[in-house]
Formats: sequence, structure tokens, C-alpha cells
Amino acid sequence: MSLTKKGNVSLDELRHAVHEAISQEESFTTRFARLSASSDRQGMIRMLVEMPCVVGLKPGDSYEGKSNARAAQLYEKSLGVTMEAGNEHAEEIRTCNILTQALFAASANSRIFLDAICERARRFYSLRAYASCLRDCECMLALPANFYDDSAENVRHFVQRRKECLQLERECSRKLETMSSKKRGARGRTSSTSSVASSSSSSRSSSSNTLPIVDGKPHSHFTSCSDSVKLQFDEARGRHLVATRDIKPGAVLIVDRPFSFSTDVPALDRNCLHCHATLKLEDSVRIPCRDCQTVIFCSEVCRKKAWETYHRYECSVFNYFFENSLNKRQQSSYLLLAYRTTVIQALQNSTETICDLNPDFLQYHANGNAKDKDDINEECANLGSKETYSPLDYRTVFQLVTHCVEMEPNMNLNRTSEAIFLAKCLISVLSKLDVVCTKETFISLAVAMLHHLQAINCNAYEIIENVHDEATRVWEPRNIGAAIYPTVSLVNHSCYPNVVRHSYANGIVVVRALRFIGIGKGCEILDCYGPHFLSESKLNRREFLWKKYRFLCGCDACKQNWKLPLSETTRYKCTACLEPMDLSIENAIVTNQRCVKCEKLVDLKKIEKQLRKSIQKRLNAIEKMYRGNYRDAMPLLFEHADFVNKHLAEPNIEGIKTEQCIVQCYNSLGSISV
Repeated sequence: MSLTKKGNVSLDELRHAVHEAISQEESFTTRFARLSASSDRQGMIRMLVEMPCVVGLKPGDSYEGKSNARAAQLYEKSLGVTMEAGNEHAEEIRTCNILTQALFAASANSRIFLDAICERARRFYSLRAYASCLRDCECMLALPANFYDDSAENVRHFVQRRKECLQLERECSRKLETMSSKKRGARGRTSSTSSVASSSSSSRSSSSNTLPIVDGKPHSHFTSCSDSVKLQFDEARGRHLVATRDIKPGAVLIVDRPFSFSTDVPALDRNCLHCHATLKLEDSVRIPCRDCQTVIFCSEVCRKKAWETYHRYECSVFNYFFENSLNKRQQSSYLLLAYRTTVIQALQNSTETICDLNPDFLQYHANGNAKDKDDINEECANLGSKETYSPLDYRTVFQLVTHCVEMEPNMNLNRTSEAIFLAKCLISVLSKLDVVCTKETFISLAVAMLHHLQAINCNAYEIIENVHDEATRVWEPRNIGAAIYPTVSLVNHSCYPNVVRHSYANGIVVVRALRFIGIGKGCEILDCYGPHFLSESKLNRREFLWKKYRFLCGCDACKQNWKLPLSETTRYKCTACLEPMDLSIENAIVTNQRCVKCEKLVDLKKIEKQLRKSIQKRLNAIEKMYRGNYRDAMPLLFEHADFVNKHLAEPNIEGIKTEQCIVQCYNSLGSISV
């Protein structure tokens, strides 16, 4: 099957052609399986790039470009909207939406773009959406004058629009300052009580503005961690984090920044491509990419940062990342994540005017099986012990497990095809930036892509935003994209995790303790990679974890085969030795029981009475949560969680209900949408 045509070859077509070619020659299959089993990425890449179906592959542009003709039509349509009496506000919003469509269709160096963005800024001003107006002014004022210096008339038009935006910018700044002063003055006069609706609204509008910090002191070697955790290693569990002291529920253990991130298709039209902020809130504004109609930004700052860092290397080939039939079986943006991980490091030293490949990065992937690989591994092994472990250090990404050896050859064949396709896309983009890549450079880039694809399969995490259901008063998680968090990746799995993750602005993830973690038994920090014992059977959990992560789970839920529904019978534990009591208050003949192990006398009747009082705290917390007072609910939940941890044996339904309430509270504090 020949794939020499330019611009119309999809990844699925390439993958099919590779499979077809290999299936026709048994020696190819045997050889590739041998390379796969030895984790020889360079060998796998070299084997495929010599195939006729790959040699001539030259991906062309694949993105939705600008259309000034369509932009002009939309702009004229916006000017023709009739303002009906009594419905002016809704019509203004409708007009802004039409102007937004015009902006995305228009080239940034066209007069129609200037007209549309200035008109939308004026409309935002009339709607008193001053923050949105300012963002449009910022976008327009960032446009370089040389975009319009091809004629004197265009220059005059640009200068006139610039003056209008400067005037609007001054007016908006004054309005916002006046509004801010009034709010500060009114704050002291406002009653501490408020309606359910206003309290809930306040919680959602302000919650995502504050990024938590780790509890205790920052770790001496891990820039993202508290000193309440440390790194350990053993053959069975590999690298993992354990507690260095007793940790209470709610404690912030990790605040990790993503090394790289991506956006799923459904979020492309509702979230900023760079910081992931929702663009469906009242004060949001959509800023277009200057080259494509596909992605959106919340501000000119995000647009510029994204362009300089990664988007200029992906914009013209953007559609390729999502035209993939395997998307249904994993994160839809995993190809984009692997591509960006490569781009961010391979082009680390590039500027807007100069584009250079990073030779240090290429060296990491130039000789996958060469002797200098041992030196690299030794260097990486010192991270977290002798050297600082930072999530923005590429060595921490390079160190992530790939399970290349354990994966089926057919899976590695798919990944190798994907890696070559992505490398071809990058080479195509770089050629337009006057970067000449040799065959060996291409091989190194493809090997890097393959390495990242394999690591992403078992190390990528979701970026989440939480959506509030007004009917049920429940925060539901919704995927935005995926990210690589090198520090969080050190945390092992449990089907009954003791920590919970939440996404914040700019893809930052915060890891908090979900229940008490002691320095004795069970001191390991444990996350959940997907299957929880509350939702999946032991067999299903183990099957999923083996196929994706290549380990057989040995957490308490699996070893003891916890099953749902859990018994409603309360099982107490001894507060001295922490062992479960053989008898509970429901079947005890006498109220005082002695622990079989340590013989401590336990008054079960007294504890039962205390439990009923403690449960009331959880119920009171739920009432506060229902009214939107999540911060006020958390202290009550933590108090109840402490009692449950001290007196009840696991698993218990009361502890699980409390943990679910705590998760809901933290859902309200992270990234949110409407």
C-alpha cells in the first residue's frame, strides 16, 4: 500500500499500511517482536521507517484555516441584529456571539479582524462586562503595526482602531476600580448570612482563584511535596511515597505542575487551550488563535504563551492528533500530549524568531541501547535524593516507566507507527521554520515520541473541571485533557486510596489526604488509578490494572476481597493496638469488652453513643454543603473522620460516606465550570 500522497494521509491509514506490510512477511513480525521484547525503541523505529509505505510519507497541513470572506459575512450579520424593546441585553449577547465567530474566521492581519474585535469590545462595554472588554482591548493592542503597513489606508485604519481600544481600556479600568471600591466599602456592612443561591454562587466564582500550598515545610528535595512524605524504593513496589509523620485528613501533600498537557476534543470550544479556564462563565471571553479556527484562549497572555511554547509547532497539523480510531480506548488527546512533551523539550531554547533543536534532548534518545544510557539512568536515579526532583525537569519525565518490554508486540507496533507519524508532522512544521533535520535527527525525534507514548499510557493523568448540578447540588467531574505529573506519578495505586487529586488553574494538581495516614502500618501514600472497590469487582479491577499498568494489585481491598454492599453492622477496633474487635455492640452480651490481642477494656456502649453524636456532625456538614457552605462543612467532616478512624475498623460505610463528602467539598475548590 503506497502512502506517497501529500496532505491526505491519516494516522489510521499509516497504521493499516504498516500492519499490512508486516503481515505479508513472517520474518518482519518475528524481528519486530524481538525488538519489542528487548525494549529497542530505536530498532523498532528504524525497522518501520525503511518500509516503502513510510519512506514517502509527508503529512501536509491539517487544520481549519482562516476565511476573511466568512468573517465579513458574520460581521455584517452582527451589525444587522435588531434590538427589540425589553430584550436588548439578550440581543447584545447574541451579537457578541456572532462577532466571536467572525473573529475566529478572520485573519489577524485583516481589517475585518480589527473591526470585529473593536465592535465586540464596545458591545462588552455596553453590557457592563468590563473585564471581557479589557481582554479584547488587550488582544487588539498586542497586534503589531507591521501587520497592516502594506498600504497607507490600512495603517490609518489600524491607528484609528487602536485609539478606540485605548479609550475603552481607560474607561473600563476606571469602571472596575469604582466597582472594586464600592465592594470594599460594602463588605463591612454586609450581613454574615446570605441566601442559598448567593452563597453557592460566591463559592463557585471565587473558589478556583486560590491555589493551596503544602502543609508543613516544603520538602528539601521534592519541589512539589510537603516534608510529611518521602521517597522509598523496593523491588515489589518500585519508587513510592510514604508518610514521615501522622497525616490528618485534608492535609495538602503535593502541589504538582504539569511538565506537559493537552486538551480533549469536547473541551476545545469551552476551555482555554493554555490555562484550561472555563470560557462559559459570565466574565469569560474567547480569544482566537491567529492562524487557526480550532482553539480558544481566555486572554492575549495565554495566547502568546501557548504560541511561543508549543502551539506554533502544532497549529498547522492540529487535526491529525484527533483523527485516530484508537482514541475511544484511551485519552482522546494522548497523541497531542506525546507531541507536546517532545516539542517542549526538543525546542526548549527556541524563541519567536529563532528555532533551534535542543542537542541535549536529542542525546537522551539518540542511542536507546548505547552504553551512555547507563550514565543517564544513574543521573536520573539521584533525583529526589542527591538532586532536586522538579516536575519541570525533563529527567523526571524520562525516568517514568514505559513497560515497553511487557507490552504485546502488536501494541508496540501501533505505538511505533504513531511515533513515526508524529515525528513526520513535527519535521513538516520545522521545515517551514527553516529548520533542517537530518535522518538521524528524525530517528531521535521518533524514538522520543515512542518513549513518551509508552510512558503516557501508564503515567498520564486527567485534567478535571467540576460542574455543579443545581438540581442535585452535586459537583460532577468532567475531563478537560491530560497531563504528565512526574511527582504524582510516584504515588502507587490502591482500590481504596487514602489521597484524592483535584485540578486547579494552569493544569496544577493538588493531592490531599482523604483520611488519616499513620507512620506505622499503611503509611504509604496511595492514589486510585481508576477502578475503585466501590464501583468495580476485584476481578474487573485486577484485569484493568494488569492490562494498562502491568501489575497485580495487592491493596487491602483486593487482599481481603472487600465486597459491596458493605455490612451495616458497625465493627469497632481497639484504640490501643488498632486491631478489630471480635464483637460489636449489636451482638455483645455485655457492654464492656476486652481486646483479644492486648486485653484493653473497651466500653462499646459508650463508644456507640459517641458515634451517634459524631454522625450528626456529618449530617450537619451535609446541610451546609447543600447550601453551598463547603468551607464551613469541612471542619465538621474532619472531626467525624478522626472519630471514625480512631474507633471503627475498615472498611466501614460511615468512613466512606464521610470521604465522599470531603471529596465533594474539594470539588468546589478546584477548577470549576457551569
